[in-house]
Amino acid sequence: MRNQQPNKRRVEGEDYISKLPYNILCSIISFLKVKDGVRTSVLSSKWVNVYANPTNLTLDADNMLKRDHSASNVWFLNEDQKLEIKRERASAFVRNVNKYLSRVGGVRKIVKLKVGFPFGRDGLGSNDLDEWIRFAIVRNVEEIHICLLEESHHNSPNDASSLYVFPCDIVDNEGALRSFLKCLRLAHCVLANMYHNSNGFRTLTTMELFKVDLISEVNIQVLLSRCTNIEWLEFSECYNMVKLSIKNTFCQKLKYLNVNLCHQLKALVIHSTSLETLEYKGGKIEFAFDAPRLKTFFSPVSDSIACHKELWPVLRLPIDLPHLENLIMECGCNMGEVMTIRFPTFTFPSLRHLEVIKVNTTQQDFWWVASILESCPLLERLELHLRTYLCIHQEQRKRGWPPTCQHNHLKEVVMTGIRGYKSEIEIAVYLLRNAIALEKMTIDPRPKCYLGKGKWDHSHGNGTRIHDLRQTVHDLLKKEANSAVELLIKTFNKAQKAHELKKRSPLRTPSRFQRIPFNISRLSRAKL
Repeated sequence: MRNQQPNKRRVEGEDYISKLPYNILCSIISFLKVKDGVRTSVLSSKWVNVYANPTNLTLDADNMLKRDHSASNVWFLNEDQKLEIKRERASAFVRNVNKYLSRVGGVRKIVKLKVGFPFGRDGLGSNDLDEWIRFAIVRNVEEIHICLLEESHHNSPNDASSLYVFPCDIVDNEGALRSFLKCLRLAHCVLANMYHNSNGFRTLTTMELFKVDLISEVNIQVLLSRCTNIEWLEFSECYNMVKLSIKNTFCQKLKYLNVNLCHQLKALVIHSTSLETLEYKGGKIEFAFDAPRLKTFFSPVSDSIACHKELWPVLRLPIDLPHLENLIMECGCNMGEVMTIRFPTFTFPSLRHLEVIKVNTTQQDFWWVASILESCPLLERLELHLRTYLCIHQEQRKRGWPPTCQHNHLKEVVMTGIRGYKSEIEIAVYLLRNAIALEKMTIDPRPKCYLGKGKWDHSHGNGTRIHDLRQTVHDLLKKEANSAVELLIKTFNKAQKAHELKKRSPLRTPSRFQRIPFNISRLSRAKL
């Protein structure tokens, strides 16, 4: 047999990345940190100028400052020393950004501009920030994200006069001929001077404002009148907003509105033929609705005594929004008795989907669910998301379960955050007995919480009692005899649980479950 000589030639892998089109390489480099993008210029002659044509500009401390300019660990310094460090840090940030932009001045198109640094009005860097925004506007930027608030930098409405004023005139003057701006996200600044043409705002489809000073009701109306194509609108902890009025004459495409903790707000008036979803969180205000397409509403119910008496704002909805189809409500541990008393006095004529986020601490009750079934005659899907933070020492039931009240439309029930307490099993059995059209019941031990903006988060469940839960549910279901129901109990195995804990963003974690095997997953109670 002939001996085979080993191949001594060195086999090198091909450089497939360098073969990509130039515009794709520029887009890839835009996702790197600035210093890492600059380093790619030494890879080869083709990479020399790739970093100088970014599609995204991210100008923040992490990208533009060295570690020695960090503002942390200065708690032991006096106020003068802290102020000097802040000045040096701001000066270094401005200097580095200007140097970087001078190198990428030849770029023709900017998709996204993100600036994150605590600039104030007429302070160091405020004029430079204006120029950075102009730099992006003349290059047809589509998204602008300006966050002038850092963790260690807190301002309140009392010193709002020091906030940076967003340059609306630059957006208009530079993009007067044709604006490409679609998304505007501002945090900790002033949005004013809207009395000119404001052509740059007419192309906006998304606007999110966080801790933004809106000056006055008149200014807000002028602002909204310029945003004729807006579809997604959010006000969170904004200042000087006493009345918010959404008029169909200028918000003809608005589909989503979120008003969150605007403490000065006294009234919310909506006249819109396009609005589909409303999220409101805050104190008791005056509501006025004329929104025939508004089908989805989210609001937490305050545990305050005043809201206990009225269950506000939930019980305003059957009157103000009789066509409401989807309701997400969050309530505390003391709301059960109030819901039992107040819910039966109203009827939700069109509600199809109800999600109740119930926070429990040391006691638990569920008799209020019977009131929900009675008040929502057309309900098809009911989700109960339980958040139990402490060990339940007392499972309250001040009265026996209400008499049988058959519900003809409820097809699916989802219960999350289940920990196997007797009261949890009892309400599951009560629903099985009374929902004669029920097709599926899902029991998930993982708590589920609402993050807002249509996003939910599953945390890992406590599986210590899942076996007992399964057996208890199985035993109790044997006593029922009505219709065929699919029962699905979800849990994690150890590998899936560890995988989720490693994920930084729970929203990106795929929902993976292990179906627990037990004798009857499809149970025909009529045959038992």
